[in-house]
Amino acid sequence: MERLVVNGAELAYEVVGNGEPLVLIHGSVSAETNDCLLIEPALTSHYRVINYHRRGFHGSAPHNGSFSLAQQAQDALAVIQEIAGGRAHIAGHSYGGATLLQLALDAPQAVHTVSLLEPPLPVQSAETFIGRLAATFPTYESGNHAGAVGAFVDIVLGPGEYQELCEPNLPAGWLDRAVADVDTLYQVELPALGEWQFTREMAARITQPVLSVVGENSDLFFREGDALIREWFPQAETFVLPGASHGLQYMNPSGMAAGLVAFLEKHPLRVLTPA
Repeated sequence: MERLVVNGAELAYEVVGNGEPLVLIHGSVSAETNDCLLIEPALTSHYRVINYHRRGFHGSAPHNGSFSLAQQAQDALAVIQEIAGGRAHIAGHSYGGATLLQLALDAPQAVHTVSLLEPPLPVQSAETFIGRLAATFPTYESGNHAGAVGAFVDIVLGPGEYQELCEPNLPAGWLDRAVADVDTLYQVELPALGEWQFTREMAARITQPVLSVVGENSDLFFREGDALIREWFPQAETFVLPGASHGLQYMNPSGMAAGLVAFLEKHPLRVLTPA
């Protein structure tokens, strides 16, 4: 992977393919969940796919203290400016989807299309779902980091699904690296997510084309999130990914690539003419 210094920190990234720029923003736990899309010809033959590792994850600089969603969005903006030519299609998975929404609010000129892969949103089942995640904190605090990662992943994907359905599409050793990065999840990202707010009024400021991707087998929390996206974004399209829960792209990479291409081809990027 290559290295880029943004906002005082070094981030790892890689670029694969040719065409209009598509920036991928990964979720929590692992930075390698988008890797499987980089070997999907349906995607890379149409788009220049830029995949970067967020702070606190394998290959990129560690965190030094708290880091908000707005700061995550600033890192994403720097990647777009330095590597993608200043404007790009953006796809954000899970926590990366929240980062994308914040980016679209803070720097709309940099975001051409918004592809949301099950971001965490303020839906009816959110309190119950967050309570289940909070129940994993004692395992983390006890020092059983592997157990905490396993419990967290079982909650968001479904019990045991990451072993049966995800392992074939994730790089060897990804789970060990996720365990090594677990402080980022519990000390930085979950607290930042708890402080983040996203409202109907904020959504109304995002006018770009929006794609909502939801897994066929995803938890109620994410299915309600898709419904909220369709309610708050009248321009949104929904794509239901077969055979997947929250793992989405690493459960069904070819289906995910095809769904993204079908959406992005409807909204080609135009080079902006300076005013």
